[in-house]
Amino acid sequence: MQQRRWQIAMSPENAVRRTVPFGLYCYSITIVWYALHGHHPTDVANRREQAPWYVTKSEPAFSDMTAKLRRVIIATRFSPKHHAAPTDAEIRAVQQS
Repeated sequence: MQQRRWQIAMSPENAVRRTVPFGLYCYSITIVWYALHGHHPTDVANRREQAPWYVTKSEPAFSDMTAKLRRVIIATRFSPKHHAAPTDAEIRAVQQS
């Protein structure tokens, strides 16, 4: 009985049914976070400065959003315990390290 149960729980169809919604959820959460808390008007200009081949870039890409989220999480994790959001200077310090 246990073996049959394992085969049902771990079938490829079940994996897809679980993975795709989770991926879409993570994607949505990242975009909402960026729109509400992460966006800064100089983000695209900073990215162009770091990667000069993006001369026509006018909007942040999803990879820019995830990179900024990662930096904010790292800056918050290693900052002294305070309840304020990390400053732009703190994020830049993590970015440059």
